[in-house]
Amino acid sequence: MQVEKGKIAGFRGSWGSGIGYLEIEDDSGLIQVIPCENAPTVRALEDAFGNVITSGHTANGKGCLGKAIYYSVSAWGVLEGFTPAE
Repeated sequence: MQVEKGKIAGFRGSWGSGIGYLEIEDDSGLIQVIPCENAPTVRALEDAFGNVITSGHTANGKGCLGKAIYYSVSAWGVLEGFTPAE
């Protein structure tokens, strides 16, 4: 498993499909869009940074913008996990 470091550039997801996308910017400014499980990722972002889950049980992708994380991606290109860099 390879661990990378980057800043969260965005998050978007679909409640109906269960698929989310975490956008991570690396040191060179390149943004990688990584598919993930929507609900567990939103809950993990909320636990790590707060201000992500909003009223109506929706996600505020802006609540975690710019936060530095360490993360890993599976061989299939799916988010395995992340941890705040601070």
